[in-house]
Amino acid sequence: MRVSAITMADLRLSSTELYRSDLSALLEKCAAGLAVLPAYSALFLGLATGALEPAPDFAGALRQYYKNHNDWNRQYLELHSSLARDLKIYLVAGTVVESEAGCRYHTAYCFNPGGDTWGSQRQTHLTRAEREIGFSRGEELNMFDLDGLQAGMVVGNDARHPEVGRIFALRGAALLLHCGALEAGYNCWPQVAGMWSQVQQNQFWAVEAQLKGKVGARSFGAPPAVIGPCEITPGQSGYLARGYPHSAVITAELDEEARRQIRQQYPLLELLNPAAYSELERG
Repeated sequence: MRVSAITMADLRLSSTELYRSDLSALLEKCAAGLAVLPAYSALFLGLATGALEPAPDFAGALRQYYKNHNDWNRQYLELHSSLARDLKIYLVAGTVVESEAGCRYHTAYCFNPGGDTWGSQRQTHLTRAEREIGFSRGEELNMFDLDGLQAGMVVGNDARHPEVGRIFALRGAALLLHCGALEAGYNCWPQVAGMWSQVQQNQFWAVEAQLKGKVGARSFGAPPAVIGPCEITPGQSGYLARGYPHSAVITAELDEEARRQIRQQYPLLELLNPAAYSELERG
């Protein structure tokens, strides 16, 4: 499977029409069957187009978004559903802020090549700032099929919690799709401690999209990456492809047969005690 991770850099964001045109052209050039957008993508685009009210800081922008989230979420998700359908790809449309039963969630959506909702995932581990804003944590980790690969989505801060990847792996996940947003000026090691580390511990693939841009006073900028077990990546680096913070997109080909061979040669998960994770899986 050919996959792409997108940062939203270099896309014209002043209108949804220009955004759609640029993103469509970018995805056609990549010729990938799966593309992943970063976290806070709906917030970022909504502010740029004027669909959402600006605020002086990131927390304020999220609160303004929540006040108008129903109308904007509908437009945003319909836009990406139609893109997936027109391009005949799987498209993880970044993240939205949504509500249910009086709770607000940070949620990623994936559309299939027919434009249908194929999977969704709420963030399960919140930062202190996200709790203060009023987010609620998701309580389930969902899996879905991507052309024969069992896949799951990782939302924002969940990449920093190793139990997320381990539970997905014990359920048979071959591919995780991370919608991320790390602040600019980052130290590279916290990013490596996230999805890269989870891949090496669990022997699946990961496509990590990272937001490039500014929301309020907060700047985001970390490199996108396509990650695999070290043994089957160039230079045993763990990276099939890695961009720079200003990269618009990166693309790589997943060799699933090579991953399966590594798992047979070194069955890492068989050395564990799955029962030790049963309580987490129930949570």
